[in-house]
Amino acid sequence: MEIHERLQEARKKAGYRSPSTAAKAMGANIFTYTQHENGTRGIRRDVAARYAAFFRVDIGWLLTGKGKSGRRDDIPVVGYVGAGAEVHPVDAYAQGEGFDTVEAGVLPPDAVALIIRGDSMYPLEDGWIIVYRRDRDGVPSACLNRLCVVKVANDGPVLIKKIRRGAEKNTYTLESWNAPPRENQTLEWAAPVEDIKPR
Repeated sequence: MEIHERLQEARKKAGYRSPSTAAKAMGANIFTYTQHENGTRGIRRDVAARYAAFFRVDIGWLLTGKGKSGRRDDIPVVGYVGAGAEVHPVDAYAQGEGFDTVEAGVLPPDAVALIIRGDSMYPLEDGWIIVYRRDRDGVPSACLNRLCVVKVANDGPVLIKKIRRGAEKNTYTLESWNAPPRENQTLEWAAPVEDIKPR
């Protein structure tokens, strides 16, 4: 089996039906990725590492065919949640990458994690893991009345808040357990929290 065939296998096991949907999800050039999958273009090691991270397969297996071909159950950590439920840093990494990984079970390949630091998010505790998927800008309707990771517009902070519609057009009220609500906030993006796990 060649590297392009292993790439196809990794993509299918990750749940992407076509090369174009996978490329779009990871922010890759669709034409280039398709060439990588059909074997008409070679794959550099750094690009293979990106694919392996995104599809959560072992880079050694993808490059050489040696080792296990199964998907890893770990996901990248992209930030910490601290005082005031503010996140530092967040989304400063290429798709599928982070500064650490945590085991999180079977999740979509674009899931990422935040780790809670301190006791400012009671009843959630220090070291717990918040899992979310950031797949687009804007505020999807699925975010309303749910706990989400949100980015406040105009270089505002990234926060963990429950989202409600604001009193003004295109604004939102951000609620938390132990802080006053932030009313009429404009958001750059929001992503529903998929899971919360004790570590």
